[in-house]
Amino acid sequence: MQSSGGMLMSTVLYLGFFFLIMYFLIIRPQKKRDKQVSDMQSSIKVGDEVLLTTGIYGKVVDMINDLFIIELGLNKSVRIPVKRAAVAAVAAPNLTISKASEPVADDDDEYEDEYEDGEYEEEDEE
Repeated sequence: MQSSGGMLMSTVLYLGFFFLIMYFLIIRPQKKRDKQVSDMQSSIKVGDEVLLTTGIYGKVVDMINDLFIIELGLNKSVRIPVKRAAVAAVAAPNLTISKASEPVADDDDEYEDEYEDGEYEEEDEE
C-alpha cells in the first residue's frame, strides 16, 4: 500500500517539476513580452510614427480612449481609427531608395524566338 502512495507522490513531483520548467521557459517570457508591448502602446503620443500589425505605417494624429486616429501615407486626408492593440511598434518607414542590383541575364537570350509578335510563319513545302 505504501508503495502506491510513494509512486503517486513521485508522479505529482514530476508533474510539478514539469509545470515549473514550462512556466520559466514559456509563460514567464511571454508575459514579459506582453508587458513590454503594453508599455510601448501606452507610451505612444500624438505625432509618433507607428507600424500596425498589418504592416501599414502611419502617424498618430489623435487619441480617443483606446483608439488611435492614424494618418496613412503621403496623402494627409486619409485617417482611420485603429485599436491600441493593433500597433506593433513605434517606427518610421524607411523610404530611402536603395541601390538596385544589376539585372540577371537570361539564358534564353541566345535563342531567337521563331514566333515573334505571336505570328506563326509557315514554311513552304514545295
